[in-house]
Amino acid sequence: MLDDAFVVHEVIPGEGSRIGPFAAETRLLPHSVPNVGVRLVAADTLLAYTGDTGPSPDVVSLSAGADLLLAEASFVETVPDEAAGSLLSAKQAGRYATEAGVRQLVLTHLLPGTDRRAAKQAAGSTFDGPVAVARAGMLMDLGRRRSQP
Repeated sequence: MLDDAFVVHEVIPGEGSRIGPFAAETRLLPHSVPNVGVRLVAADTLLAYTGDTGPSPDVVSLSAGADLLLAEASFVETVPDEAAGSLLSAKQAGRYATEAGVRQLVLTHLLPGTDRRAAKQAAGSTFDGPVAVARAGMLMDLGRRRSQP
């Protein structure tokens, strides 16, 4: 029924591509199943999205200089040992946002029942910029890049 609704394109991590007005780059990021993070650039605006991911320096290179980083944050402060290689905490996401020099951070993928306020505070303890927690219907105004008056 949906065969004609989509055009499927293979994503090869590390290779760039164009999607309409967007230049897209991908990075293979650690998770329990294959996952690529995406870096999208249009005009003078840059958005980075980790998808589900564990710790990796590629999170920083993926999101370097981003206006907005959408970052996986399944846990608040620490990730249990059994998930430590495939998921992040809000605190780790904040640290990556700082290292990458992003403007804004939005935490995604919180586990059900996670205290959203605590996650936001944990990310804010390692990132000085604006932090939000993703929610249904949320809109973000990325505005103009820092270089604009």
